[in-house]
Amino acid sequence: MNHNILLYIGIDVSKDKHDICIKSNDGDVLKRFQIKNTNKDLNRLYTIVDKLKSNGGENTDVFFGMEATGVYCFPLYSALKRDGYPVKLYNPIQTNAYRKMEIRKTKTDSIDSAIIADMLRYQEPPATTAIDNLVLYQLRELC
Repeated sequence: MNHNILLYIGIDVSKDKHDICIKSNDGDVLKRFQIKNTNKDLNRLYTIVDKLKSNGGENTDVFFGMEATGVYCFPLYSALKRDGYPVKLYNPIQTNAYRKMEIRKTKTDSIDSAIIADMLRYQEPPATTAIDNLVLYQLRELC
């Protein structure tokens, strides 16, 4: 019987760097690291994801999640969507509410990326039409 392996990748976005936490189906942290807002580091992210996917076999699915943090999330969001990855954008109010449910109320970029990965684990996988969030954001900026 084939079981799908799922990789949940939570990203805490900021201006100059992104904190990333990759978790398995079971919630085990497989990798934590940071990338800068560069194509070189985007490729490093893809290399790490590809390696974890190959470790899991052909039935490995990948889901990305990040906060909709204004303009800082959209270059990475757009690159991930362009390259065929499902991406879920969360309202910061959602991640803050989820954090408040945790025993430890500490807020760090590393913890936030793990929280986002957990939110992906406990919710439906992101729809492929999530680009609508970007369109809505752009429309809001026009008003």
